[in-house]
Amino acid sequence: MYRQRYGHMVHEHAVRRVRGLLQDRVRRLAGLHNVSDAEAYVNDIREKAALCFPALPEKTDLRPRTTGMLDFKEFKVEKVVYESRPDFLVTANLYVPADLKDEAPCVLGLCGHTDEAKAYGPYQLFAQGLVRKGFVVLIIDPVSQGERRQFYDEEGVPAGDPEPSSTTAHNLMGNPMLLAGDYLGSWMLWDATRGLDYLLQRPETDVSRVGVTGCSGGGTQTTHLTAIDPRITMAAPNCYITSWLSNLENELPTDAEQNPPRCLELGLDEADLLLAFAPRPTLIMAEENCFFDLRGARQAHADMKRVHSLLGSPQSAEISVGPLDHGYHKHAREAMYRFFLRHGGDHDDWQEPEMEEIPEAQLHAACGAVIPFGSRKVFDFMRTRVRDQAARRPSLTMETLRASVQRRLHLEIPEGQPPHRFLRSSGGQDPETGKGYQFAAETEPGIQVILTMFGDLENPCRLPRGELTLYTGHVDSEQDCIDQPWLRSKLEAGERILAVDVRGMGQSMPATCGSRSLLEPYGADYMYASYGSMTGQSYLGRRVYDLLGAMNLLIGNGADISLAGRGVGSVVAALAALLHGSLPRCTIADYLPSYQLLIDNPLHNWPLSSFIEGCLAEFDLPEVYAALGPRLTLRNPWGAWIPDR
Repeated sequence: MYRQRYGHMVHEHAVRRVRGLLQDRVRRLAGLHNVSDAEAYVNDIREKAALCFPALPEKTDLRPRTTGMLDFKEFKVEKVVYESRPDFLVTANLYVPADLKDEAPCVLGLCGHTDEAKAYGPYQLFAQGLVRKGFVVLIIDPVSQGERRQFYDEEGVPAGDPEPSSTTAHNLMGNPMLLAGDYLGSWMLWDATRGLDYLLQRPETDVSRVGVTGCSGGGTQTTHLTAIDPRITMAAPNCYITSWLSNLENELPTDAEQNPPRCLELGLDEADLLLAFAPRPTLIMAEENCFFDLRGARQAHADMKRVHSLLGSPQSAEISVGPLDHGYHKHAREAMYRFFLRHGGDHDDWQEPEMEEIPEAQLHAACGAVIPFGSRKVFDFMRTRVRDQAARRPSLTMETLRASVQRRLHLEIPEGQPPHRFLRSSGGQDPETGKGYQFAAETEPGIQVILTMFGDLENPCRLPRGELTLYTGHVDSEQDCIDQPWLRSKLEAGERILAVDVRGMGQSMPATCGSRSLLEPYGADYMYASYGSMTGQSYLGRRVYDLLGAMNLLIGNGADISLAGRGVGSVVAALAALLHGSLPRCTIADYLPSYQLLIDNPLHNWPLSSFIEGCLAEFDLPEVYAALGPRLTLRNPWGAWIPDR
């Protein structure tokens, strides 16, 4: 049996799509010639950037409290807790210069993916460095980092056990949010926005000199806040800015909050988020050996400088490149000090003195954990949101349900029969397993759906006619037809099964990102599903499109088909059964009972590629299953945690 014969198909298709979307952006930038052009571009970016951060709430009482204080010779550290949402606690440290007499410039510090968050060495050192240079600094813990652990017994992680890594935790929180029309990036943006509210309420701060900085995931948050908040006067993201195309080409997945929905569909790249309030002073920091591609950072700076220059401020677009790897190293911190001092400081002493890290426990603002301190969890909010959505769902007819599913999948129903080809080097026939010939249907340019016949060893150059079952499997349809007893019994009874590998599964499962399993929380399948969200083209929707196209091909050539699916493929099969005009019978095994299951069980591993964004405002999978009525046979519901075979 041949494995991953089309292992780069999905990757190259995604690259072509993103290149095409960003090529329009390149043409727009090239067409900017004067102040009016640049202002129109900036205004357009600002409007589009706001669309990428859905479900931002109303501002509520911060209820800030200082829970402790550390006094040092040159500064003091206040241990602060505030509520970005009611009963949702954010832990922070406020660094204030000693003997401060006048209002001082201020900086919001945002943290990357480290367990210690605000207490992580390089992060607390940049806060110390800034406060010693006269800045008031608020540095906050991101959700599921530092003191803001979210996974406990109820989520399947006993309190004494380590929480999932920050990137995995962010995906476990962020992926299900998309089902409810929410986005983890909006949550982290809101934590930062409310932190900025607190910082600017402090009597020590000068609201006309406001900086923001962060590294890696903190660079992401810095960039997002810069795109949305007009109060920022200077920004310095570190080790984040490149191009979303570079990340894709380099097979670099990023976690849930780093993939704004629709951003690429709207024609934005990372640099544009820094241009939403151009010519605001902005410093891009990068490293030569950072996994975020330096070429993208340099191009982002060139784009930024072009727009700033047209707006009469070429000096406000800066870049600093260090020789090291990913991190907030001393030379980067010094570049940041120099930048903030130039645009908002009271002197020009940018060199970093010798400093000592403060032990993590001494910086705790909530005794090390916000949940025992009284905070609600992200999951509590999401359950409430989904429960409210369910109560408001409209009653859907078959027609309106189909329309809703189609809209949520960003799916056009294919017409006609796709081109097909017979695969002469398909591994040969196997009388023992019943495997026969293979062919491929080209459902769209560059996408081949691989179909493998079981139960018919004849007619290798003719499309099958008569009764047969189209089967979409869990990860690998062909292997399922060999291994699954319920499928073997069908074959032994003389039935024919056509195993269908829709894009990204079986023989086209991507051989990228070093992935070994479709279910990896940070692997290739996740990356392409993320880019589907960013480009406004659902990855699940394209798999359904593939199956619908294969159905058209076979029905048009005289086949009488029914559908079957298992695991990840069960969702594809059920949706195709709902949408195809032939009204096929459908059997799904080891199926996902509902998306509500994943809201209720945060520790799950159903892949993002099985999710329908925003669907829970209108329907859940049980409505799909009910609509199929007697055409649907259900076998063995799976739970929140599923095997990879």
